[in-house]
Amino acid sequence: MLKKLLAVVLTGAMALTLLTACGSNAVTEKDIADAMNDMAKAKGTNVTFTPRTDEQAMAKAIAALPESDRNKTEDDGHNKLPKKVMEILGLNEANEESCFVWYGAVFADEIGVTGQAYNVMNNILSKDAVNADKLEGEPADIRYIGTALDTLTIYGKQTTVRIIVVTAPVEKK
Repeated sequence: MLKKLLAVVLTGAMALTLLTACGSNAVTEKDIADAMNDMAKAKGTNVTFTPRTDEQAMAKAIAALPESDRNKTEDDGHNKLPKKVMEILGLNEANEESCFVWYGAVFADEIGVTGQAYNVMNNILSKDAVNADKLEGEPADIRYIGTALDTLTIYGKQTTVRIIVVTAPVEKK
């Protein structure tokens, strides 16, 4: 009888651990910004990443686009970004010179905060801003970040990605 009771208790405990793990690894924008701040500090730079609603709104708007609209590029001198993405990022003639803009997507499945932050730093921010050729000056040390989760078809498989938008005001030389 004791063995049966112990088996039921252990089964219940195992079931509870499965339920409590649901959603506990949710990666937030602030978590990614904090990890990127740590990486920037480790590199010896004064760059600071701060989550901001404007950039988050841009990332969410891009994530809401149909996948075909995000992949359709037109060579109009802006690094071949899709026209709808350029509009969302504010990269039109009127305001393309107000701040530096970085944009991209990183894998979000099973890599956690540090993995996503590392991919942002090395795959998006290591390149020039998408409008760098239009700006005179340097990006300010404060960088604003916004993210949104989305799914993309990669190698024929639905994959969770994080859409990233980072902006920095222009500091004149």
